[in-house]
Amino acid sequence: MSSSYYPEIEKELVLLEEFIQKNIRSRNRLLNEAVSSIVKSGGKRLRPAFVILASQFGKYNRKKVIPAAAAIEILHTATLIHDDVVDRTKFRRGQVTISEKFGVDMAVYVGDYLYTKAVLLLAGNVPEKRLSILAKGIKAICEGEVDQYQHKYSIDTSVYTYLKRIGRKTAVLFSAACALGAYIAKCPQEVSRSLVKLGLYYGMAFQIKDDINNYTKAQYEEDKPVGNDILEGIITLPVILGLKLKPELREPLKNFLDKKGNVTEDEAARVVQLIKESGGVEESRVFLNKYVEKALKEIQNLPDNEYKKAFERIIKAL
Repeated sequence: MSSSYYPEIEKELVLLEEFIQKNIRSRNRLLNEAVSSIVKSGGKRLRPAFVILASQFGKYNRKKVIPAAAAIEILHTATLIHDDVVDRTKFRRGQVTISEKFGVDMAVYVGDYLYTKAVLLLAGNVPEKRLSILAKGIKAICEGEVDQYQHKYSIDTSVYTYLKRIGRKTAVLFSAACALGAYIAKCPQEVSRSLVKLGLYYGMAFQIKDDINNYTKAQYEEDKPVGNDILEGIITLPVILGLKLKPELREPLKNFLDKKGNVTEDEAARVVQLIKESGGVEESRVFLNKYVEKALKEIQNLPDNEYKKAFERIIKAL
């Protein structure tokens, strides 16, 4: 992770990294090795950055903000580990996943361990009644993931179902990050409200952008092929909107999904090409821009400072 991505809070992110490394340690050697490997794999640390940035609009308290930001990142890491178990992912961020390296059982334990670490970090810095922010976040993420699992290989997934799903599995954690930062810093109510909405809208746009990239990037993600979502039976916005624009796509796509991943490379390439040609990707960008605009609108309600500009830059980068 390069802290230069958020130069305004570079010093805080260095402290965050040190704090995470110190507070994820376990006395169990195997657990410690597994946890360290996933945390050290990096990432942009977007979610903890949102905690820190949001807290800059009130009375900044480093002793409380850094642990809260760490808790959000550790929670996010736990969800990735469990995702990798469900999806049978072999690589993430260029490294072998916990489930692939240590086995599925160990991956589940590591994910659970990190969940408890996140809660413990908040318990010492946030009043009990405010722990509901994190609890509701975990609940929503689980519901979103289960919903995605239920609708795997289902060609009848609607735009509403998709938006509700990504709101739970992705956007809620960005929103919770902003809520925590605003609460700890005792931000004014109207500022807190805009920060929470900003986080939600950014999270929606973030996931839509990721789903668009799945069909447009030469290599969607390291060790993941273009169109990986449809190969795993995950129906995202480009497919849903593509079907609306070109109903004739329904039959070949349904035949493809009915095989539940047992397809040749040529079959996969053909379906991905059909989706790309349907116009669904371009139409998805309309939704992406809508959420970006909503997030930018909320920024206008924030006091003018360098952190407001940082939020604006991050959002416009989508």
